[in-house]
Amino acid sequence: MRIALTRRTDFTNFDGVNRFIALLAEALAKLGHDPFIVSLCNGVKDEVKRWFKEAHGLDNEIPIYTLRQKCGSSWLGVAWDWWQKGSKLLREKSAEVAIVNGVVPLRFSPKIIVNHGIYTPGMPTDPLYVQAARLLYRSYDVVVCVSNKLRGEVKSTLGVDCRVIPLPMKLDLYKPASPEERENVVVHIGTSPIKNPQISIEAVKILKRRGYEVKLVIIGRPSDTPSNEIVEFGGLLPPISIPSILCRSKALLLPSTYEALPYVTLEAMARGTPPVVSTAVPEEVVIDGYNGLRVHSLHPRDYAAALERLLTDQELWLKLSRNGREFVQQFNYIEIANKYINLIKCLYGR
Repeated sequence: MRIALTRRTDFTNFDGVNRFIALLAEALAKLGHDPFIVSLCNGVKDEVKRWFKEAHGLDNEIPIYTLRQKCGSSWLGVAWDWWQKGSKLLREKSAEVAIVNGVVPLRFSPKIIVNHGIYTPGMPTDPLYVQAARLLYRSYDVVVCVSNKLRGEVKSTLGVDCRVIPLPMKLDLYKPASPEERENVVVHIGTSPIKNPQISIEAVKILKRRGYEVKLVIIGRPSDTPSNEIVEFGGLLPPISIPSILCRSKALLLPSTYEALPYVTLEAMARGTPPVVSTAVPEEVVIDGYNGLRVHSLHPRDYAAALERLLTDQELWLKLSRNGREFVQQFNYIEIANKYINLIKCLYGR
């Protein structure tokens, strides 16, 4: 089956949506299908395609097509390009179905829209935008949400129902390290305001004042906070590099204000690294005391207390690590791809 996976804007961003597209495309190819990627911008030079393959740890290059070279434009400009150029390209490339990431108007069917999160940074919240989004979502044959938590948010915000299919994980990329191989390092991924990196910084400072030799590594865009004996900034890293950092750490710290289903929690568990998260992370993913710890506030002292438990209670750490590795087996990317194929077959009445 010829399957298009689309990204509304830039397929070269280091984010969970592009991770999803890359892994689902490879899994569909391994199932014998013919996937390709369509993005708004950033060109299709061979070196970019090779970079995409290497950044996501893919076995083979996936064909990538773009509608234009430069990304800058208003939302209306983006929508117009997809309505005109995107619809035409999907037909020219003989797509039989489109799995769309980032809602856009398309003169194409059947099409599946995947919602990765309602409250994303920079998303317009004015009533006209929300109304336009509702109309666009209703033009799709099926809406998919990546978690049950998100399903409820999509229903209340956009007034549409969605099917829940979790994120795909290429599990053979992850090999956990033993406790003896790990350093007293805590990892925080993401520097946008919604990720609250300052909470993680303050939590680790509290632990340092209590005498714990622990360091925080922050992965993301450069920050005004300089690296020092407490905080190390790792900068922007390709997705394939993040698992190795998680492997040597004692915990993932994620005090986010909002999450739909964060890849980093799954990647941490696949590496045997317990996540310490806010209640913004769906409870269906991080189960308190089973495969991670949930903190019911956004106060640094509460995250420091949770981290202190992991640093001092080896039995708890081992339990969370073991259960996390078992838990992520359900996200195997081949099984997730099969769920999409079954959904597509239903659209075709097969």
